[in-house]
Amino acid sequence: MPQRTCVACRKTEGKRQLVRVVRTPAGEVEVDPTGKKNGRGAYLHSDPACWDSALKRKSLQHALKTDLTDADRAALVTFRDTLAPSDPGDADQIGNQSAATPARDNGTAVAL
Repeated sequence: MPQRTCVACRKTEGKRQLVRVVRTPAGEVEVDPTGKKNGRGAYLHSDPACWDSALKRKSLQHALKTDLTDADRAALVTFRDTLAPSDPGDADQIGNQSAATPARDNGTAVAL
C-alpha cells in the first residue's frame, strides 16, 4: 500500500487514510477526493487540527509550492469544517477518568 506523509503533523499513513489537496496545472487549489487529479498534491489527515496547523504554519502552501488566495483558503476552511475529529473519544478523556478504569480506593469518595 502506498504511504504518504501528512504535511501538518508529519505522520505517515496509507494513501487512502489521508485527504489529498492538489494545485492544478491552472493554478487552482482544491481538495481531491479521488486522489487522481492532475497536479501537485499534498496530503492531510481528515482531522481539523491538521488542517488548522497546515493553514496556520503555511506547510500546505510550501508543499504545493504556491500562495493560497483568499478564495483557496476559504474553500479549504469550508472543507475542514465538514470534518470530524479523528478520534472523538479523546475529547471525552481529557480531564476525566475513563469509566472502564476503576477508581482507586484511597479512602476518599470518588464521583464517576
